Amino acid sequence: MLTPAQVEAIGLRVAAPVAAAPSRRIAAYGRVLDSSQPIAAFAAVDGQRAAERAARLERDRLRGLHADGAAAALRRVEAADAELAAAQAALAAGQAALAAQWTPLARLDEAPRQALLARLRDGRSVLIRADLPGRQRLAVLPERAQVRVDGVEHAAQVLGALRSGQAALPALLLELALDGLGAGVALAVTLDGEPLAGFLLPQAALLYDEHGAHVYCEDAAATGATERRYRRRAVEPLMPAGAAYLVRGVDGDDRVVVHGLGLLWSMQGGPVTDDD
Repeated sequence: MLTPAQVEAIGLRVAAPVAAAPSRRIAAYGRVLDSSQPIAAFAAVDGQRAAERAARLERDRLRGLHADGAAAALRRVEAADAELAAAQAALAAGQAALAAQWTPLARLDEAPRQALLARLRDGRSVLIRADLPGRQRLAVLPERAQVRVDGVEHAAQVLGALRSGQAALPALLLELALDGLGAGVALAVTLDGEPLAGFLLPQAALLYDEHGAHVYCEDAAATGATERRYRRRAVEPLMPAGAAYLVRGVDGDDRVVVHGLGLLWSMQGGPVTDDD
């Protein structure tokens, strides 16, 4: 309990928390991938697709000749069927391998994928694998990513999730429009995850002890009264947000002490006199 004169002498100031829902920041470890691998893999599948198409045309041609009574023997038609089946199997195996290793690229439409592969061939972009330690899955795919290179953050495009296979950690495939990075280079990556709802408070409004984080709130009924009451309240810190901190445990109509908190804490536990 403090009188208005004591509040003024201490310099207490209160403010209302601000509701916010910023994106959750997720730290990840990035590694630059060898761009020649996806380029070669997709080129091989393109060759398999062309071979399958040629085998199908040849089979259809021989079938047509045989149906018209031409010299094409049944044995040649059967051989063409076998060649087509082998080409189809090779194409299916190649597509399955691409879907397993380069899932985000395999899901792209043909034109965007060819444009991306062209950027990789020209050295205008690199692919980065971002592993997320401490996580087994991602409920929502992050929309944005920041990659730190030589102390500077660069925006990267999130292409999609990679299949983990035997790995326990989920991983994302990123495209970074930056040249000069060799394969295998390790980079720090920050992902913008799903929105996290809470209330913003200045970092100076939080106190920490063995029981966790807490703030002091001024009773609404005490405003304008002879004495003002301040109560301690536990909060859950969620994440830093610039000079503020996102927390849970307060509401928008609370009056939270944002200045003079240390003095208020030191006087807790007994009556306060003017001498104090």
